[in-house]
Amino acid sequence: MDQRNFHSETASPIPASLAGKPGQRFSQARRIRHPEAGSPELYDGSPRNPRAVELADAIREIAGCGVGPNEKDLSVLGFSVGEIIALLPEAKLILAESFVREIAPSGDRLQQIIEKALASAAHIMPKTGGLDEVSEQAAAVEWQRYCQARAAFKLDPWFSQSERCLHLLQVFLRKLPLLPREANRVTYALAAAQKADISRGHYA
Repeated sequence: MDQRNFHSETASPIPASLAGKPGQRFSQARRIRHPEAGSPELYDGSPRNPRAVELADAIREIAGCGVGPNEKDLSVLGFSVGEIIALLPEAKLILAESFVREIAPSGDRLQQIIEKALASAAHIMPKTGGLDEVSEQAAAVEWQRYCQARAAFKLDPWFSQSERCLHLLQVFLRKLPLLPREANRVTYALAAAQKADISRGHYA
């Protein structure tokens, strides 16, 4: 068999993105009905080849080490050239079925919103997923007002200044697609922080 043709049939068509989670280990004892193995049948309803399931696991393990699988790596794990060529298409289908893409959530989480509200830096506005451009511009105006009030509070931490900050924060939070309880948690965090600032100062 032409080794160059074999390499093009095995190594290059296997994208690393189909290999699943990094560091996932290969096991000869993996069962077809194991939760990570997906359905025991293919898309057309035909039963999976147990050897193809093992080949998919081997490919996943090798890719989890940060390298692309090749003939030598798969041979070490006990697969013959004939098996690799015959079972590779089915193994790739198994990998595609079990592949889950992890997408980083858009926008800030609640804890990040709280941290940014306490920091009150005008150039670091909290943002949430689903905030369109028009809403973001409206929120930016209220965020600037809030940050100005916070700057004044830090210079002169009176109760009246604290109440103004809380009010402006609530106005800003209403511009974000937050649940009422989420907005309340941000407001409570600011109220507690400002109360502590006042208690450390000379104002009663």
